[in-house]
Amino acid sequence: MQIGSPVYFLRSRAVNEIMLKTTVICFLASYGLAFACELSQLKRRYALTRIVSLLLAVAGLVAHTFYLLRRSNQSDLPPLLSSAHDWLLVVAWLAVLVYLFVTMADGELATGLVMWPVILILVITSRFVTDSPSHRLDYHRGWKMLHASMLGLGTTFVLLGFVSSLLYLWQHRRLKKRLMTTGAVKLPNLELIERLNRWAILTAVPFQAFGIATGFGLSIFAKGGELPMTWTDPVVIGGAITGLLMGALFVWLLTQKRSPGRQVALLTAWACGFLLVTMIGLQMLTAAVGMRSIHGSASALSEAATQGRAP
Repeated sequence: MQIGSPVYFLRSRAVNEIMLKTTVICFLASYGLAFACELSQLKRRYALTRIVSLLLAVAGLVAHTFYLLRRSNQSDLPPLLSSAHDWLLVVAWLAVLVYLFVTMADGELATGLVMWPVILILVITSRFVTDSPSHRLDYHRGWKMLHASMLGLGTTFVLLGFVSSLLYLWQHRRLKKRLMTTGAVKLPNLELIERLNRWAILTAVPFQAFGIATGFGLSIFAKGGELPMTWTDPVVIGGAITGLLMGALFVWLLTQKRSPGRQVALLTAWACGFLLVTMIGLQMLTAAVGMRSIHGSASALSEAATQGRAP
């Protein structure tokens, strides 16, 4: 192994010690403090506070990355395939990257006031879903990775659609009530937010659809002894309902090109919010009561392990 290579760096003793000591609390605290900095600038934005907020976000992202790497090393699986806990944290990690990109592009924008609560909710709820690694369907690992990646990217774009719709409604209300005062919170203009909102949804739905399709395919071709997909699985039911809802929104956006921006924002906020609540809520439910689910619960995973793994 060549000294100085990325692999050498990740396997070095110092980095391994840091990863072992990194917990969810480390980056959750950083993100919480970054959100507090954003809240402190509601009346007037200061350069020093923006810099502190940005540094806290970067520190949290580094700790977040170390935690995911440690979990991956322990389970010998990529974070997207390890467990629902890791999958939610990957989505939160992508959302933080988006926040940092937007903040570095224009530090005056107060997008963190909307993005940080969503990120914090993802990190906190990841503690209440199963964190047990699953090696089921490992003989289709490539397809599993494609399935998890498509759903992860689709969910990230859903998050962006949800955040942009909330920003639109907030900015629309400020303009309507003439709350645009000097030194107040700066938000993007309505036209830009509307374009971002539309782009996020039109990108999210194809990713979600492909992720759902590959999930069905994996279940159909599962070998004996694996946990099959059933229509009584709450995660499957919720995924089917939210998939249809997002598909309907996708078609509506394509056919109603001159719809009022506020109406589009309201529909997007409700649809994306429902999808996120359903997705996270059902994962928490299956973990809490030990329900059988193809995406794993504590009891289902232990049962699958006793049945033996496919070669």
